[in-house]
Amino acid sequence: MSDPTFRCLIVGDLHGCWGEEDTAFLESYAHDLVLFVGDLGDEDVEIVADIGAIPVRKGVILGNHDAWQSFSAKRPTARLLASLEELGRDHLGYARREIPAAGLTLIGARPFSWGGADMRSPELYGELYGVRSMEESAQRIAALADEAESRDIVILAHNGPRGLGSNPAAIYGKDFGRHPGGDWGDRDLAWAIEQIEAGGRRVRAVIAGHMHDRLSVPRGKLRRRFVRRGETAFLNPAVVPRLRRRDGADLRHFMLTDWCAGRLVRVEELWVDDAGRVRHVEQPEFVELAVR
Repeated sequence: MSDPTFRCLIVGDLHGCWGEEDTAFLESYAHDLVLFVGDLGDEDVEIVADIGAIPVRKGVILGNHDAWQSFSAKRPTARLLASLEELGRDHLGYARREIPAAGLTLIGARPFSWGGADMRSPELYGELYGVRSMEESAQRIAALADEAESRDIVILAHNGPRGLGSNPAAIYGKDFGRHPGGDWGDRDLAWAIEQIEAGGRRVRAVIAGHMHDRLSVPRGKLRRRFVRRGETAFLNPAVVPRLRRRDGADLRHFMLTDWCAGRLVRVEELWVDDAGRVRHVEQPEFVELAVR
């Protein structure tokens, strides 16, 4: 008898684009887990509460927009604290969740990431998590894997790791500003992955958005969102806006992944209409990168 398949839906950066139709789809479509990569809104407690109230098994990591005012204040605002309260244990920032049915341990990386070389507000992270540097953050993420029940790890992050390319169209490449180009991935996440792998674990996938599918520069071009490096798949579900007009209908973007015995066996992008019907299924092509 073959091992059962574990189905996980992934929702990219919302930026306020969420409605009753999305909730109804999650409640009706057959799956075992839903993951949100953050940027639900701009410290929008109401949309966070809506996500938190969906009666499905889920995990969320909040993005930089979810802590937008807190970064300016260099402390967590009342709205950010309320958002974290609404999500409770479903917020996976610096947290671990065991998924024995998939043969996996799910680890949450640093929440609220802006990308780039620094943390933006060590004061904010220090107050919430006791983390004040990239080195401390990397150690915090890697330590979660030390006690994992599975050898196979999936990391949920808002932004992806450094080291996957510096072209503007790279999966986490910088495509904005006066001088586009450069690696916009998180240094702490890259260091954590190295530590996890050095400890004998296998990072099977990193799921992170933040860097949108449509490039700012060069305008009109698309980002590479699916990459493999050795045994690790990097998935960027940030299709923004995720509600688009296609073939005369408003369609919503979701990503589907299937897992079996710790391995990723299927990835598809779904475009769903307001009635919950899957109207288009796209098979992504992965770009193979050289192993470090």
